[in-house]
Formats: sequence, structure tokens, C-alpha cells
Amino acid sequence: MTYWMCDKCSFVIELPQPPDPCPSCKMKCAFNDVTCYTPDCGGIGGLDSRLVAERVMKKEKPGKVMHFSDIVKGSSSEGKEKHIPSIEMIKGQGKMGKDLVEIVVGREVPHPNTLEHYIVWIQAFGVKKDGHVVDLGREVFKPEKGKPVYAFEIDSSDFKHLFSFAYCTLHGVWEQHLEV
Repeated sequence: MTYWMCDKCSFVIELPQPPDPCPSCKMKCAFNDVTCYTPDCGGIGGLDSRLVAERVMKKEKPGKVMHFSDIVKGSSSEGKEKHIPSIEMIKGQGKMGKDLVEIVVGREVPHPNTLEHYIVWIQAFGVKKDGHVVDLGREVFKPEKGKPVYAFEIDSSDFKHLFSFAYCTLHGVWEQHLEV
């Protein structure tokens, strides 16, 4: 399957061919292919979040130099209770004594999970004690199929900080930070 992103409203959908019209904005739109085709974007055949961010940045402020932080929303943004990824670490609960990390979007107030409005992906990064940034992985979700939860194991003694980003089809990229 291929991931398609609407050039008008940034809606992302996984289909063999782009829809007509867009299920979200109901307009006849151009759809961009935002599928991952190389291993460095998180898994061949998955959603390439870098392409999504690049297209959103071009659409939001054409001609202006932007940074990823310009499009990320956090706790001061409206709708935070159902968009901000909640990071919880349970020490020693993973296999072989590792620490279990669970990232949930909509822990307190469930996020909508419809074809037009859902969490597409959750991405996690860690900052090691030496300052090195590590990609801790990504989980991609499909509309109408379960709650957006990403769980993994780490040795938290190696890390100073954990960061998580989540992408909502209607409301963009949201972030959360946890000091370890």
C-alpha cells in the first residue's frame, strides 16, 4: 500500500491509489506520495514522517526558512489533552530487568480514531548521558484500528531525556519530554 497526503489539508491515508475527493476536506486535491522507500526513514513501506513534515512546512509558509520546531505543538496548544504523547516509564518491568516505556496519545481524553482524524505515528528519541541522540523507534497506526500506543524497552540508566512526537492528521505534530 501507499501513503498519500492531501496538499490542501495535510490529511494522510494509506490506499493503493489516492482518493478523489479528499475524505477529510472533501475537495478535489493533489495527493503526494509520503511512503518510505528506503531503510533510513523508519521502515520500507511505512509512512515517511520526514516527507510529511517537509510538505507541511512548504504548505504553511512557502519561501520562508523553517525548522521542525516551527510546526511542533506542545502543552500550550489547544487540544493538548488528547494530542500530547504521554510518556510513562516503569522501571524494571521489561524483559531481563530493562525498563518499560509506554507512549500513549489520548491517555486522559481519548483521541478520535476515524478515517479523517487519527494519530498516524508516534516517534521516540532518547538523549544519552553523553549527549548522543538515539532514535528509539516509531509505531505507525491505521485509522479505526485501536488506540495509539507505542511501547518499548530501554536501560534508562543510559539516558538523560526521552522525547516523543505524534502526528495527528488534522492537528499536526505534537511533542512531549520526560527527564529520566
